[in-house]
Amino acid sequence: MRGRASSMWSAGAALLALASSGCTEERELEEPPLAFADVQPLLESSCAECHSGPLAEADYRVEDYFQTIRCIPDPDGQPATLPSDETAPILAALQRPDHVGLLDATETDLLTAWVVAGAVPNDRGSHPAQWNDPRAEDWHGQYLRNTEWQPIVDPTRGDTCGLCHPGSPAPVEGVINFPPGATDCTECHSLPGGVMACGTCHGDGERWYPPRDQCYFRGPPEGFAHGSHDEPSPNNWSGLGCETCHFGIDFSMLGPDGRHGNGMVDVIFQPAWGPDATYDFETLACATTCHIRGGTTPDVAWDQEGLDLQCDACHQNPPAGHATIACNNCHRGINAAGTRLTPEAPHINGRVDAF
Repeated sequence: MRGRASSMWSAGAALLALASSGCTEERELEEPPLAFADVQPLLESSCAECHSGPLAEADYRVEDYFQTIRCIPDPDGQPATLPSDETAPILAALQRPDHVGLLDATETDLLTAWVVAGAVPNDRGSHPAQWNDPRAEDWHGQYLRNTEWQPIVDPTRGDTCGLCHPGSPAPVEGVINFPPGATDCTECHSLPGGVMACGTCHGDGERWYPPRDQCYFRGPPEGFAHGSHDEPSPNNWSGLGCETCHFGIDFSMLGPDGRHGNGMVDVIFQPAWGPDATYDFETLACATTCHIRGGTTPDVAWDQEGLDLQCDACHQNPPAGHATIACNNCHRGINAAGTRLTPEAPHINGRVDAF
């Protein structure tokens, strides 16, 4: 296998590095049949000319492992390396007229073997080979979930990330020499805030709020209503941040003793939303100064689409001293009955808009 010797530690060197860095657990891990390092030279020489850079063909790139396995931007959005057989898009494309002959038989067999074996990212090292594959059971994010996130916040643990990796949010005091090849956490978690950026565990990296990236974390999307609150709109020119509805949450609260990372949704409203602001975990509805019906009843379920604000959600309908005609006579973005806002309403912006 090409590059195998240079891309992994020898057993003795690995154990020495782990011991010198303070790692306490010796791991015997099975070597995968093929890893990304084995097919990367092939992808670079035969595919990267078209599938790289900002104008990549089909908006698909092979510049690194995560781009190679991501979804092909077509109507189906199928991952390039799934299913793990010859029907995977990265292999099926080789049968297209404009791709026939691009790889010879040996190269085709190599790429096919990698895909069929599960598109493994790494050679055997101190972690399982699929440690960096977000779809795998051995993915490091799943390990952190199983350990209640403590390896990234507790530097006293034997499996704490800071023993071997620079850039850990919980560095271990005195550890300055890391094992050769140990990736800096911030190399991948490069958002402001590093590993602790909201986009690390939510959204798709650049987008910090749910749902998770449906390419890497496949399944029914959850939390899509975050977008309508975070993104600027005629109703909210600046958008809302995490602290709006998750007030006072901080990263030290990860784990069994905290309210974050505990498998539950923790909703704590900013004081500005009113002393009686509540979130109903059964109906998934907010009752705040923005989402109330008749002043008391929760209005919109979190998993429902659309804006559903009555005109008495924030003030009397009509306000004191106001004309008693229907709101839509003078205000844009009101429903036909003149009682409810629509998504087009330039409302909740601190101004009185009359049209």
